[in-house]
Amino acid sequence: MASGFCFSCGLLLFDRSAKERPQENEQIRVALEPESLGDQEEAEEEEQYVTLQAGEPAMEGIFLLEGHGQPRLTFRMWCALESASRAHPHQPVTLLMTSPVIKRSLLLQNLTGQLPNMRLLHLDTRQLFHGSPLEDWYGEGRWRESQWPLFHFNDALRWLLLWKYGGVYLDLDVVVLRSLTPLPNCTARESDKWVAAGVLKFTPAHPLMRACLDHLARHFDGSVWGANGPELLTQVLTDRCELELPSGRTPGCPDVAVLPPRSFYPLPWWEWQRYVKDDPGLSDDLLGDPRVFVLHVWNLHTRHALVRLSSQQPYARAARASCPVTVAHAGPLM
Repeated sequence: MASGFCFSCGLLLFDRSAKERPQENEQIRVALEPESLGDQEEAEEEEQYVTLQAGEPAMEGIFLLEGHGQPRLTFRMWCALESASRAHPHQPVTLLMTSPVIKRSLLLQNLTGQLPNMRLLHLDTRQLFHGSPLEDWYGEGRWRESQWPLFHFNDALRWLLLWKYGGVYLDLDVVVLRSLTPLPNCTARESDKWVAAGVLKFTPAHPLMRACLDHLARHFDGSVWGANGPELLTQVLTDRCELELPSGRTPGCPDVAVLPPRSFYPLPWWEWQRYVKDDPGLSDDLLGDPRVFVLHVWNLHTRHALVRLSSQQPYARAARASCPVTVAHAGPLM
């Protein structure tokens, strides 16, 4: 089994009652609570937690990030991690968590037992920022000026991790359908106006990622939700790579591809409802098209909708195909 987490590794187990759990940041609670509607496994009064090993992602591996300090994952998050691990069986797939512990569950045990490439690690953010282009930004606590401090802090983590380690970054509201290994350095458009930052692939120390870090350090904006994610990336691609929209051409950066929305965002955010409506034709289209590598399901919107796992909802069909262990644990709803 890959290092980072396993039930036979002598990791510390401990119980916490609901009263004894660390206080959650109110912003986190509001953002994540609706997702738990289908998360029956999480509704235990007494919970047992496992201490995570602190570590770093593998160079040029696949990584996902839970940067809100939450020790519990929803089934949808587990589905993202499982689908990424199944799509890349010969590469390390790492979930980095700013929480030092994770809730122990049978699902966690089954997934880590069946998928030896899956790792769960605690991310030491202080160490990550030390000596980096964002060391001063971090030391000054610039993200605390934001209207969405944790979300913008996670933007900084994403750019820094990609610059330092390279590989594939995935948001936690995705279902991975196919391996991203054959793809070049890339991102994808989410619309004719913006390049998105929910799925990214780059080599370590890529100059575009360094440019994103430098832009964040100089122009951090805490007043706009997407200013340090898709808007930042779109601006850097325009300035450095002569990005042309809506084509996505980057004549100034021949080693960077801006893929069409179909690759990672086949349904735009304003059509998020289609992911959770019964539609066998759309499901067949999305799952059967080799040009669709990832379904980004827009958690900001879909978290309010239940996924009926026996249905013909595209989200449900993708989950049954790509995260079967999670589906088996989730029951009828996710």
